Amino acid sequence: MIFIIDQQVLPRYYQNMPIKKIKQKTIVEQVMSNIKNLIASGAYKPGDKIPTEHALAELFGVGRSSIREAIKIFNYLGVLESRAAIGTFVRERSSISIEALTWSMLLGEDELNEMIDLRGSIEVWAMFKLTDEIAAQSPLGSEIVEKLQNIVKSMEISSLKSDRTALVEADFQFHKSIITGCRNELFSSIFETLKSFLYDEIDKSQMDYKDLSKIPSEHKDLIGALLSGDKAVVYSTYSNHIVNIKKRLANY
Repeated sequence: MIFIIDQQVLPRYYQNMPIKKIKQKTIVEQVMSNIKNLIASGAYKPGDKIPTEHALAELFGVGRSSIREAIKIFNYLGVLESRAAIGTFVRERSSISIEALTWSMLLGEDELNEMIDLRGSIEVWAMFKLTDEIAAQSPLGSEIVEKLQNIVKSMEISSLKSDRTALVEADFQFHKSIITGCRNELFSSIFETLKSFLYDEIDKSQMDYKDLSKIPSEHKDLIGALLSGDKAVVYSTYSNHIVNIKKRLANY
């Protein structure tokens, strides 16, 4: 079966893909699911123009108002972009709104601990990849290690000055450098989304330190673990770091 939509023909590979007619009450939700499936399947890629409201309404068997509402939501989320008198296009991944993830964390019952676990799962994998880069003596590995060492030096200066604002910033930049060094755009995007939460977490956990010199020292341990080339050591050291953060937050 070939779908001809407003003079557009679905790519040959997707012509037999099942398109479900909308029958249940949650019409907009199902329209969004169908549009999402078309994009996820690769029928429409970033930069592609999707069919018109009229064509999609005919294809899905629903009214145009439901299509319009679904597209409006996707526009808000940054998945689609509607251009007046031109059409609606699939956007690049980098354009996806951070709102959904942000609200998901805000509405969680234990959002701070869950956020720490999310951050930890991403960062420990980034550290594993960085461990490989360092072991291979790659330019990237050397670059990130030097950057981390410089950040720790700035931490030491800030701790001597009791400059907590600078310490929080340096702490954030330390972990961000590990994530960005992983060269995974999705990791970096999620970490950037977590930024406000991470600043809050770092600020609160650092308030529990009476001896601020321990902060750069603990981050030196993370660098040492990376340089060891042993992923078991990396995991153990980083896990201890996360456990320490949670304990200090519990005292806040």
